[in-house]
Amino acid sequence: MTDIVMERRTRSGLVVRDGLPDDWDDQAGAGPATLSARWIGLAAPRLPGGLRTFALYDDDRLSVAFTGGVQDAPNGHPRFDPHMILTGASAPEGVAEHGPHPWRHADPADLFPCLLIMFPNYETAPAGPDAKDPQAARRFIGALNTWAEDNGIRTVVYLYLRSDHPEFAGALAETGHTLVPMIDRCDMPVTWTGFDGYLRTLSRNKRTAVRRELREIAERGITVTERPFGDEEAELIGLRCKLVAKYGGTPDPEREATSLRYLRDHFGGGDLLVVEARKDGRMLAFSLFIRDGDSLTVLMNGTDHDHPDASFVYFATMFYRPAELAPALGVRTIGYGIGTVAAKKSRGCTTDTLYAAVRTNQRWETS
Repeated sequence: MTDIVMERRTRSGLVVRDGLPDDWDDQAGAGPATLSARWIGLAAPRLPGGLRTFALYDDDRLSVAFTGGVQDAPNGHPRFDPHMILTGASAPEGVAEHGPHPWRHADPADLFPCLLIMFPNYETAPAGPDAKDPQAARRFIGALNTWAEDNGIRTVVYLYLRSDHPEFAGALAETGHTLVPMIDRCDMPVTWTGFDGYLRTLSRNKRTAVRRELREIAERGITVTERPFGDEEAELIGLRCKLVAKYGGTPDPEREATSLRYLRDHFGGGDLLVVEARKDGRMLAFSLFIRDGDSLTVLMNGTDHDHPDASFVYFATMFYRPAELAPALGVRTIGYGIGTVAAKKSRGCTTDTLYAAVRTNQRWETS
């Protein structure tokens, strides 16, 4: 009897699929923590039309990959709608504030459907073993543009590109893309071994202000401590809802509870740190951090704005106590994301500009 040998087709070129491959973390390799599967799943609904993976393969070997989605029309979101960002409509929100705005004069009918390429947690970079290879970058960009054209997609936009991948940015520029500075991301490099060392990274006036804030917190009988994430976090849900209401949103306890359940299921208590402020047993404020190796990233916070002492504790839970804890935890970087840049810089953060990229049609800029 002759054995039948089935020929196996290998993957080469661009592969587009719904969701993430099961072995995404193994294939994606080293990179920002927010490019891991557990982080992507946390915010995947931000991507229009459902998250897809766009992966360039070479004989079954992953080369470069991104996530993204297809957006059919403008949706008005100042941070995620490429139409808002590239026309300048998001500038009052501090996004692409200084331009250029290559879509300012474009007809939306010429722009959509739009393929939006980004990872959903406000930072985007090539994943995969060839993330720093300029030739792989050019192959990916060419293959992606061809796929978009073949599928009736009019534009391809990248949002929140990190600046520490100049190879990919260079390939985008070489292929006719305009790079648009979007917004600054803040991180705190941990260079100290004790809290006094942290204070020495601040200006003299800020050091004085921090010491005064901490004295007042102690005098008011407020304690600022840390603990692992628990099984039941009703207080966090309550404070999150108060925060949403304060800034004009509609509180949704079930949505907040769903987010916390996802964290518990996918991150585990060992990687979640709650820094909280309490007075007489009542929680006044909290900041929730996620640990990934030697980095901490703040994910959410909440404050009891009904309590007269709450205004004194936000910075303590968000910056001062984490800065004190970081050396003993082996943490080298604390990530603070986008927004409120001045407040973050004054408390020890450095900034990195994130970019958008789009192929420019000169007609849109001059019409």
